[in-house]
Amino acid sequence: MENRNLEKAVEIFAALISGEEVSTRSHAELYENYIGNAEVYDLLHTMLKASNLYLYEYQQALYVTAGEHNRVFGYNNDELKKTIGLRLNKELFLVYNIIFEIVLLFYKSSSDCAVREYVRAEEVAEAVTAGFGRLSGQKMSDVMSEGEAESFGTIAALWEELPMTAANEENASLKAARGSKIGMIKLTFNFLQDQQLFYEAGGKYYALDRFRALVQDYYEEAGSRLYELLIQGGETHAGH
Repeated sequence: MENRNLEKAVEIFAALISGEEVSTRSHAELYENYIGNAEVYDLLHTMLKASNLYLYEYQQALYVTAGEHNRVFGYNNDELKKTIGLRLNKELFLVYNIIFEIVLLFYKSSSDCAVREYVRAEEVAEAVTAGFGRLSGQKMSDVMSEGEAESFGTIAALWEELPMTAANEENASLKAARGSKIGMIKLTFNFLQDQQLFYEAGGKYYALDRFRALVQDYYEEAGSRLYELLIQGGETHAGH
């Protein structure tokens, strides 16, 4: 092993976990070392595996995300609630559902190109409502265990109880808050923007390359019970 190769692998690792871009546009020399030097490639993947991190490539750029139960680079439920601005576990699980519906608005499957550039909060609200509608009543009991159905029913009830917007708020000034459907969606997008997955302009939320990399390379690989249920629970995503 050459010391220079180890140094380059460490440089790439340090840049990635610091949130820096390693690509043909930024840190181009490091990116070239990654794709052109087998030892650097192997060393980096060894360090990432030992750190419980996953590496994804998209549009000649590298991205990392924390593996399951990663206590250093990931979040636990309590940390996520605090970061997003939530109080209850059922609110957090509602946010998980909102995120998944956002994914489904952009992609029919992890192997497809994105079908759109942006979404609006109102479109996400419609998608979440439709998603809960697909898994209601008998359909829910057909595809879920008793525990899953009870948990999903609690989240669906929370969503149904929320008004579309908070009282006395106009669409142009809607706030990110726990008290309405649009407010919860905006809280979710605030978190996604902090994670460098989206940016907002004029009420439109545009997906960034980091989001595309994660969706195309991660969510099917990691497996998702929610994705399975959404496919089985209704016709809207049945062919996806």
